[in-house]
Amino acid sequence: MSFSNLLRLLAGSGLLFFAVMPALAQPPRPNLKGEVMVLEFHHMGGHNARWRRSFPSFDRDLQRLWARGYRPVTLRQLTSGTFKLPAGTTPVVLSFDDSLLHQIKFTPAGRLAPDCALAHWIAFSHRHPGFAVRPVFFVNSAYHLAFRQPRFAAAKLRLVIQLGGEIGNHTWVHSNLGRNRKAAEDIGRGQQALEHWLPAGYHMVSFALPYGIFPHPHSLAWRGQWRGAHGRLIRWHYRNVVLVGNGPAPSPYSRRFQAHRIPRIQDYDHVLSHWLSYFHQHPERRFRSDGRRHLVRRFARR
Repeated sequence: MSFSNLLRLLAGSGLLFFAVMPALAQPPRPNLKGEVMVLEFHHMGGHNARWRRSFPSFDRDLQRLWARGYRPVTLRQLTSGTFKLPAGTTPVVLSFDDSLLHQIKFTPAGRLAPDCALAHWIAFSHRHPGFAVRPVFFVNSAYHLAFRQPRFAAAKLRLVIQLGGEIGNHTWVHSNLGRNRKAAEDIGRGQQALEHWLPAGYHMVSFALPYGIFPHPHSLAWRGQWRGAHGRLIRWHYRNVVLVGNGPAPSPYSRRFQAHRIPRIQDYDHVLSHWLSYFHQHPERRFRSDGRRHLVRRFARR
């Protein structure tokens, strides 16, 4: 019997329908070595611009990520493999630089104000419970006075951690570390301030390079020390160092992955649309979870 006659026979008996349905219902094949988007935001609210995302646009970004099967994780989770997502979905990191007011804003009474990115994300998560609130905030401790509300600095950082997010250092004054002869001081003072505000025992593992520029030597971006006031020695040892822009990041399970050079995607204008289309056109390049947790041994315990 020819193949075409066999198909007609199966179709007539109804067996063809049941034969193909399981295959159609299966989720996309896992791809743990695919690429991952680490998105980068700065000013929030107002009109869209090179360094600003309006709240309506941010809400649409969250909706599009959700609809396309992306699920948030922190940078700490991504690089250590300490995340577990539904099979077929893809991790995405949403990071915020410079600790600006409308990223996390409190009312005078100390409550989260509705006109900030964190409040918008929380509201979206309530409507879409699978889209967890896992932001990564890279804080400039002096440059913007920790979200420009100094008296709420500690409370804001505690809130982020309670939600399951992550705090990283972005230096004290956001200087060009490549030209700053006191780069260690800028990093160390930022580390010291955050240690003062953060809950006891919280260990930072991520650092964002101001302007994406490395200090001299480059290794100072992830490991170093600075002696502060009263002779106190401040040390840092960051697992992750993120760049500015450049595109999607290699998977932490890929040989191309470099923890100290993690590229990001700045979310403005049509950039997110471009990369969503890129992964739609090249599905083989997209990270897809198999529904299980896979620890990256060199990082999982740190």
